[in-house]
Amino acid sequence: MTGVPQMTWDSSAHAIQDALKLETLVTESIRQIVIECEQGKNHAGDTETVNDYHLSDWLTGEFLDEQYKGQRKLAGMLSTLRKMENSHGKLGEFLMDKTFL
Repeated sequence: MTGVPQMTWDSSAHAIQDALKLETLVTESIRQIVIECEQGKNHAGDTETVNDYHLSDWLTGEFLDEQYKGQRKLAGMLSTLRKMENSHGKLGEFLMDKTFL
């Protein structure tokens, strides 16, 4: 995903898919920062590596767990929506709305 995010969708399923992609992108970015914190290079010119375990622990504890929970929730919503649409057609999206309101 690059550029301006989409603001309108054809269906709820497409909106949830885009939200899940965005959550995955954010999670991967946080994971890359954690990896850099754990195996980072010292940019001051020294030869030893720098391990910023405090930032790594903070990112892992505060953000990464929340990202995983968000991804699971969105994946569950998408799965439920698809099942409801398969069994009820377009009415499934309406029923899904009623479920989450």
